Amino acid sequence: MDEQRQQDPPAGQAWGLPAFLLGFGLYYVVSLLIVGFLPAPDGPRSGVRLLVPFVANLFLGLVPWWFSRRRGRGVVADFGFLPNRRDFSVGLSCGVISVIVGLVISMAVSRIIPPAASPVTSHVDGWLIGFVAFLVIGAPITEELLVRGALWGALAHYGVPRLTVLLLTALVFAFLHLDPSRLASLFAQGVAIGAARMVTGRVGASMIAHATNNLLPGIFTLAGI
Repeated sequence: MDEQRQQDPPAGQAWGLPAFLLGFGLYYVVSLLIVGFLPAPDGPRSGVRLLVPFVANLFLGLVPWWFSRRRGRGVVADFGFLPNRRDFSVGLSCGVISVIVGLVISMAVSRIIPPAASPVTSHVDGWLIGFVAFLVIGAPITEELLVRGALWGALAHYGVPRLTVLLLTALVFAFLHLDPSRLASLFAQGVAIGAARMVTGRVGASMIAHATNNLLPGIFTLAGI
């Protein structure tokens, strides 16, 4: 019991709510600025255009990190940021489940809403590799710090039941991606990824699950599928 208590992040994260709201708000403001100042490409995004949108994504993780450092005990103590052996085991399992449910729901939805063409180039170069690297490594860190870190910690602090927290954070995760055609699959994947956080009490596990989930799209992107 003592060992488990040392692994789990401490309670008392009321500051997680303003961290979530500020990070969420900056993400959308910066996204709108990028859309407004960066002309739409004629075809699939390529070159530097692949990475510019990720500038907004960085705020999802930087704001919770800053709040945790200034008002908490740091992301390692507050969120269980560094994955341990159990995080890898639980995270990989939940990530595989996330991939499966995402594929099943996406195939079902595609019968009603035809999938759109990929907005990303199929030409493999340094920019595309950087895009995939952020998709598999960067986004799981930033998005998990915001949703399963700051927001989850705040809801837990205010006594929201764990199952409700799981469903609410999954819903926020789904809307975060601004893709109505994938809303159902993203919600289901958010539940699977959040389950890793709920089982271990640590963001490290949900980051592994999220990275596992994003690995398949990353491979498809590199393969031009």
